Amino acid sequence: MNTFSAVRRKYLHSLFALSLTTALTLTLGAPAGAQQAPSKLIVTAIPDDGDADRMRENFGALASYLGEAVGIPVEYMHVENYAASVTALATGRAHIAWLGGVTTAQARMQMGEDITILGSRDIDKGFVSYFIANPNTQLGQLPDLSELAKAAKGKNWTFTFGSKSSTSGHVMPRKFFIDQTGMTPEKVFRTVAYSGSHDVVMRMVADGTHQVGALNFASWDKAPADLQEKAPIIYKTPPYIDYALTARADLGPELLGQLRTALLALDASDENGAKVLKYLKAGKFVEADISEWQSVVDLLEAGLDIGN
Repeated sequence: MNTFSAVRRKYLHSLFALSLTTALTLTLGAPAGAQQAPSKLIVTAIPDDGDADRMRENFGALASYLGEAVGIPVEYMHVENYAASVTALATGRAHIAWLGGVTTAQARMQMGEDITILGSRDIDKGFVSYFIANPNTQLGQLPDLSELAKAAKGKNWTFTFGSKSSTSGHVMPRKFFIDQTGMTPEKVFRTVAYSGSHDVVMRMVADGTHQVGALNFASWDKAPADLQEKAPIIYKTPPYIDYALTARADLGPELLGQLRTALLALDASDENGAKVLKYLKAGKFVEADISEWQSVVDLLEAGLDIGN
């Protein structure tokens, strides 16, 4: 009996030691950066296209492509404004977000090291905006925006940006306007409006609701020729950094690596890839690092006057 009890105690002690070692290995001894992959990924995007259904279709195609590549369901979640896209990423309601330059910088300012870049389009590291005008203004190609300020002097012209949080539809065009004229647009035009999206800016300038406006070049380039004729380009800005596909860093290095590899491999040979690239006016996605958006962070932190 004594021998059996001794053996039993030794066995139980060994079993406890093994269980404790296993538990420590699974917790404290787990490899750094190990993450539990979510059962579903949510991707969102800034609503810079005024057609929500078109966004759902095309970002849905991106979600499907990424889901097939990583073996996890990916769904697109539509939001109604730019701030909501940043908030969704920062709070974890979304894992991935298509953001512009300003919203990428805002997310960086909110999230710190908790944000990473999966990639940007081949056009995003030299992005430009167009200033456009209704033909009734009789404005042609201008060498700089000081000429626009001179032309508008004494006239009853109105001006429209896109969304207030848009990099290419507001913040960078405003910056270049102030840099080149020494004035805000509010000092030059009778009113300055925010039409919400690039395509709406173009339509409002074309129909004469506003005489002058600013939008990104990709939206103008993909518009029908008859609309381009009614809202011709009068000035092209210097280049700057813009859009990126961002993600939460807590997805972990393995899943982030899979997503990044899939994004950089996206091409027109895949049905969903072809749809996404055509919609985003890109040839391919390229590698990018969050540090490339530091100039936009600096601009926001410097307190650019973005109007009332």
